[in-house]
Amino acid sequence: MGGVVSEHCFVVRHILEAMHLGEYETEWPRYRRLEQATLRGDITSMEMLQLTACRAGVPVPAENYWATFFKPELNAGTVQLISDLRALGNRVVCGTNTIDAHYDYHVAHNQYQCFDAVYASHLMGQAKPDITFWHAIKAAENKCCQYDFSDMFFFDDLPENVEAAASLGLHAHVFTTAEDARAFIESVTGEVIPHAGGAQ
Repeated sequence: MGGVVSEHCFVVRHILEAMHLGEYETEWPRYRRLEQATLRGDITSMEMLQLTACRAGVPVPAENYWATFFKPELNAGTVQLISDLRALGNRVVCGTNTIDAHYDYHVAHNQYQCFDAVYASHLMGQAKPDITFWHAIKAAENKCCQYDFSDMFFFDDLPENVEAAASLGLHAHVFTTAEDARAFIESVTGEVIPHAGGAQ
């Protein structure tokens, strides 16, 4: 979802500034394990802030900064591509590394409605790039239709997630733009994906 369908969703720098924790490049690596635990749903986003504050010796925030600073916008080109793919009878699902506060925002603002299904890491207990993430989605999808990994396309803005998906046999590609993603699908399938209604 983030970096592919939704934009302006990276809030860590704002959180570090609000908590007076320093620069992202030097400070955030200390909290990677907490971030992964939050993505898997082992702890809530507010609990992560509390643990971060305790470790850093700073006051615990009174509000959930993950929610405060999260104001994503949808990438219209990606939404159009999803619509065009579904119009051709393809199933399009969202496999997302996310946390409770961000998932709740997307749900409240109907930002997942373009998908046939959503697989959120904090609800699955699995997070990319662990390959169990894709196995869990495949198992869920195969309850209604039978898919092999080679039947699937995967787009992500993080190369490590793309590499993990590709290792399983998915047609995986680093997302840059919706038109680049469209071109990648067309290059693999050999078929043109029409813009519904001539939309760009």
